[in-house]
Amino acid sequence: MNLNTNCHRTIIFTSLCVFFLIHSSSLFSQIEDEELSYQGWLDYNANYHVSREFKIYGDVGYRRISSDIWTRYYIRSAVSYFHSLRLKSGKYLTITYHFGIGTFFTNAVDTSNNLEIRPFQGVDVQWPTFKHLQINHYVRLEEMLNYFNSDWDLSLRVRYMFSGIFHWNRENWNTLNNFYMPFHIEFFWDLNTAFLSYDLIRITPGLGYTFNLKWKMEFSTSYHRTTIDVDNPFETNNIVFRLRVFHNILK
Repeated sequence: MNLNTNCHRTIIFTSLCVFFLIHSSSLFSQIEDEELSYQGWLDYNANYHVSREFKIYGDVGYRRISSDIWTRYYIRSAVSYFHSLRLKSGKYLTITYHFGIGTFFTNAVDTSNNLEIRPFQGVDVQWPTFKHLQINHYVRLEEMLNYFNSDWDLSLRVRYMFSGIFHWNRENWNTLNNFYMPFHIEFFWDLNTAFLSYDLIRITPGLGYTFNLKWKMEFSTSYHRTTIDVDNPFETNNIVFRLRVFHNILK
């Protein structure tokens, strides 16, 4: 294996992703369309396996909409537990349970800032799995407690995400110099309403690169359909450029 070649690829992939993410908002800021926005999104994700079944994980992130409409900062922590069920076919059905909480702060320019506390519970089913493709179904319930305009509001929301990962090298998914293609389609349903904006659907294709067993990175361009203000609702289209860094903290 040529170490210099791998280092060059790592540097080039990282530099291009960071450059495009940083400049994505300014690249499109001159496009004037009140129903269309462009966003840059950067997050760091870490996880630690306490045991084979239990994992502690979390992320911190930064998200900005073009033309300085708002900027969002957040931090989340969670724990997951998984187990596998053997099917009659001899294959395994993997089920993972998630419990966590997140804190989001939105710094808005023309409106009041918003603080949100968001506990969540979810179930993730991995099925089916093919030679080069892994499919997941993730259902999550979120309780969103928002502090907006000197008042607290509670909203409940259900999310369903159909996702997949396509690997070129199925026999060695987590080795150095391994590209893969993640994608997901996610739907949102509000169980009650609040004076805020929430996504209705997200469609996200991406490209990932595994550096080694500890580090990998993904870059994606996604489409978000969002509803804003339940008192006088309207919907917007959003193009989101996202860079994700994953850190597997090994024992």
